[in-house]
Amino acid sequence: MSSTHSQRRPMNWRSRSFRPGGAARRHNSRRFAGFLPLGLRAAWLIGRGPKDIWPYIVSWLLLLLTIGSICLVVRGVLTRQLLVPPVETPQTLTERGYTPGFLAERIMSSMRDIAQDSGSIPHDTMTDTDAQPDIQIPGPEMSYASTVRFIKGVIKRTDVVVHVGVTEVKGSKDTYIAHVQIEGGPFNSRESIVPFEGHDLEKFVQEIAVKAMRLAEPNILASHLYSEVRKTRCSLANCDYNEIVAIYDEVLALPASEQGEWALAGKAWLLADQGESKAKEAERQTRDALTVYQHSAVLHASLGRALAQQNRLDDALDALRAGASEKSKTAENLRLLGDVLLHAHRNAEALDAFKQADKMNPDSVDNLHDWGEALNSVGRYDDAIEKLSRAVRLRPDLAPSYAELGRALDHKGDLRRASRNYAEALKRDAGSLSAHETQLAQLANTVEDGGAPNTPTPGARTRPVSNPRPALSLQASVDAPRNAEA
Repeated sequence: MSSTHSQRRPMNWRSRSFRPGGAARRHNSRRFAGFLPLGLRAAWLIGRGPKDIWPYIVSWLLLLLTIGSICLVVRGVLTRQLLVPPVETPQTLTERGYTPGFLAERIMSSMRDIAQDSGSIPHDTMTDTDAQPDIQIPGPEMSYASTVRFIKGVIKRTDVVVHVGVTEVKGSKDTYIAHVQIEGGPFNSRESIVPFEGHDLEKFVQEIAVKAMRLAEPNILASHLYSEVRKTRCSLANCDYNEIVAIYDEVLALPASEQGEWALAGKAWLLADQGESKAKEAERQTRDALTVYQHSAVLHASLGRALAQQNRLDDALDALRAGASEKSKTAENLRLLGDVLLHAHRNAEALDAFKQADKMNPDSVDNLHDWGEALNSVGRYDDAIEKLSRAVRLRPDLAPSYAELGRALDHKGDLRRASRNYAEALKRDAGSLSAHETQLAQLANTVEDGGAPNTPTPGARTRPVSNPRPALSLQASVDAPRNAEA
């Protein structure tokens, strides 16, 4: 046997030593990949894939990015924005920290606050106030914002811009005049001034925001002012709705007919709030308006509410169902339908209406309250607790939701938590509680203050809580109990 042959031995794979960086490196790579998030792990695996599939992957990625960009642009074009550019500001305000950009943001923030407190009367949807990103699109001088602005200009759906300029009155210290003008939208070119004198610049900002809303979003401001009037707890004979009516009349006098139906519905809403005799006038006005706006969901809602105030529940249900079947319906149409069905003791239908309203607007506090009340009435206390807990989280200032949550807990036998919620309702509106509930609220307050009364055990209720659904009346209108605020 030659030396060459003698050196040939069969390969023994089991005893073969590992080369540095071989399987150990692959093992470490797998361990590293296991710690990556799913998205990065997918990118890592693709990066390690065969080079011949890369052209297909890149093509699909470019296609997906293109589709995403188109969808983003379309959404931006369809969304009308409400913008406040930097405010022309005198030197005296700038020195106090109210720079052009800061003042614009404060005005915008105050306008958002007004819009958030405007759910008492249905109104047209507020122009979007969220800033949108300016994404650069490949190409010469093209970006997301410029593309959206160009397309909006072509289809004449421009944004609503609130131009504000503040000047200082010469010779008068701390005296200013704000010039407010609207550009774009249904109320294009409306303008006005806001005079101000004093040191409270936040009050000045608030007055500018109110004026801007009156010019750009008058129906929303009217609903906000209605909420403010209701906070005073005025009687029906003494509530002052003159400013609200004046806003609606201004809208109706303008050529922006798309806003007119909401103003007519708002005026009818105010009338129906003032008793049965005024509810009849609200019915007449709404029926007249429906001859012009035949498919207006909000006018059908106002008609149903006016009829319900006259205790004509069957007629009210017909009107509300008509509104709920229109293309322009909102969650409020379904909520009102459910509320009147609840008064008519048609609980199963009411629950279905509230469920549909929740799908359209899951953050509607009024709907969550009414839904919880309906669930209480059929003995579904756990579900009622869930809905009412959401309501008080969204609007912790409304006494009726605390009271209704307390009733659900009371029925469950949880007197401790029920008493706490009654106490919260008592702080905000003592009129939302019965005598028995008020006693439990006072008991909870006594314990919190350090007293040690003979607290009932959670399983032993003093007496059943009686909370029948009240009939529609002057004060207890279809939506009034929820909108009463401290």
